[in-house]
Amino acid sequence: MEVERLDHIHIYVKDHEKAVQRFEELLGIKFVKLTDEVGQLGMGLKDAYSTIGIDILQALSPEHPVAKAIERSGEGLVGGVSFKVPDIEAGIAHLQSKGMKLLGRIHMGGIKEAWFHPKDAHNVLIELCEYKADNALEASRQKQL
Repeated sequence: MEVERLDHIHIYVKDHEKAVQRFEELLGIKFVKLTDEVGQLGMGLKDAYSTIGIDILQALSPEHPVAKAIERSGEGLVGGVSFKVPDIEAGIAHLQSKGMKLLGRIHMGGIKEAWFHPKDAHNVLIELCEYKADNALEASRQKQL
C-alpha cells in the first residue's frame, strides 16, 4: 500500500462551536463546516475542517461512534489519524489482509474515506482517504472523484 502523507487528525469534542472558536483563536486558522448536522453516518454530527488538517467532530446523538469514543476516553485526539492514499481500494485490501477490520466507508463530494477498527492498531482509528484535489477540504466540495 502506498501512503502519500498524513492527511488530517480527528479531534472529538462535546461542544463543537466552543472548540472551533478556541482552535481558531489559538492557531490563527479558520474552519469550514463540511457536513450538515444530519451527518454522513445517519446520526447527528457536526464537522469542521481546517486546511492544515484538523478535523473537529461533535456527535449530536449519544449513539454516534464519536459520542461513544468520548464517553470511553474523553475529548481530544481519540478520533483517529487519516492517511492520503492514491488508491483507496488497494489500501483497504492491504489493511484487511493485515487483519484490520473495516468499520465503514463513505464517498462524499470528491473524497472517499474508509475507517478501520482502533483495536487492530494499538487503539488508533486509522482512516484512509483518496481525492484528487490539493486538500481534503477542497475535495469535499467537489461533486465527483
